[in-house]
Amino acid sequence: MPAKSFEALRTFFETAPAARKAARPLSRNACVNVALEGGPACFTMESGGPALREGAAPDPDFTLTLPDGAVQRLTTLASDDVGEFGIAFFKLVLEHDPAYKVRVRIDAPTTRLLGHGYLGVLAIGGMKVSWWLLKNGVKNPKAAIDRLRGGGAQGA
Repeated sequence: MPAKSFEALRTFFETAPAARKAARPLSRNACVNVALEGGPACFTMESGGPALREGAAPDPDFTLTLPDGAVQRLTTLASDDVGEFGIAFFKLVLEHDPAYKVRVRIDAPTTRLLGHGYLGVLAIGGMKVSWWLLKNGVKNPKAAIDRLRGGGAQGA
């Protein structure tokens, strides 16, 4: 696994104020596999705080594919505003350049996603993220999940 992307992402999750604030609503059972160019990793809250570990989890809530370019954009964004990070993330989901495009695969049922606190993460992003999602055709959090699950935001 290339140390650069993995270490940048791990440092971001564990120390960036926006990342720590965004992760607060997540339960200790929240688990996201992260497919990096150098190999799999897993974002977890099992210790009570956000952490990135090497290797994939057997039953993640969802899986993110993050090219090195996407990791760099997210981890070098100079802001403590969760909403700005949320918008930057969703822009990468819609990105056409494969060097930056984030792919999302929902692995868990919607009830588990809600139970693990992901709706709370969207809420922390606030009106800034909500307006951006509305402008891009996503009317509510369930519509966002359905769009991701159905491939609407995965393609291209």
